Amino acid sequence: MKAAVMEAIGRLVVKDVPLPKVERGGMLIAVKACAICGSDVRTINYGSSHVHPPRILGHEVVGTILELGEGVSGYSIGEAVAVTPAIGCGKCDYCRSGHTNMCPDLETIGFEFDGGFAEIMAVPAKAVAQGHVNKLPPGLNFEKAVLAEPLACCINGQEPLSIGIGQSVVIIGAGTIGLFHTELAFVKGASRVFLADVVPEKLELAARLGKDLILVNSSKTNLVEKVLSETDGRGADVVIVACPVGEAQNQALQMVARRGRVSLFGGLPPEKSTGYLDSNLIHYKEVGVFGAHASTAPQNRLALSLLAGEKIGKAINYVTHVFPLEKIHDGLNVIKRGEALKVVIKP
Repeated sequence: MKAAVMEAIGRLVVKDVPLPKVERGGMLIAVKACAICGSDVRTINYGSSHVHPPRILGHEVVGTILELGEGVSGYSIGEAVAVTPAIGCGKCDYCRSGHTNMCPDLETIGFEFDGGFAEIMAVPAKAVAQGHVNKLPPGLNFEKAVLAEPLACCINGQEPLSIGIGQSVVIIGAGTIGLFHTELAFVKGASRVFLADVVPEKLELAARLGKDLILVNSSKTNLVEKVLSETDGRGADVVIVACPVGEAQNQALQMVARRGRVSLFGGLPPEKSTGYLDSNLIHYKEVGVFGAHASTAPQNRLALSLLAGEKIGKAINYVTHVFPLEKIHDGLNVIKRGEALKVVIKP
């Protein structure tokens, strides 16, 4: 079969590889779509402690069941499914309390396991056993279903933020993640949402959502001053930093209201992850600061339901480019040039 294999840092090769084997309790799926995540781009360019080449990347994956391993029940050959990629051990306190994404022994499809940039992908037995293979709701096509994984991560990130009716929300970063956070904030009843980015083209894409947004080009406008001015000096109830920029994290603390909540959704490079936050702002304003990492299988199911029920915008607003597997490098280049929102690879 064909697969895009990361052979070394900076080297991704599309080539023939052996068919994966189905293990007892696992399954094989014929990949129908796999979207490129920002973490895939970072891993290819800079490597990852979780990826030991050669490795097939790709964790935003949907497909149809091709083969069921011995002992698997509740699924049928040919069923359309999405896979929640971050898999816990299933035994620790975090897993047993439902917070599988916090498992100390977390393993992820496309990182520790071969992923979806291939014609066929093996799903590990422990993923099947823990409900990480979710059937697609009726009427939800692959091109839209592939958005469930990043949407589920946003659902996870917003759980502790308690966004409610009439609240104001600021989202810094207008990529796919920022747009999902925007839509979820409106679903939860936010009355005013500010969406900021330094790239004008991203803000133009955001305008396609058709939402009543306050778009801010923060390369030209002081975002903190803008938010404080628009909220009569109070600040926003919630600020979500959906970009890997340290200074944006401190700006979030400056523009959030007293007793507000801040989500540091965008992780920073290890060498740049310290030295940005003014802890006095957290202390004196009694700000709740939250992190976010990956998602759980129930959150993935909720994401699929929201997409199927069109609670979240049409896929055309997000999937800006589709490439066959053989042209995955074209997809990566489009992302590198900043021309894409979400790029989908179809083997």
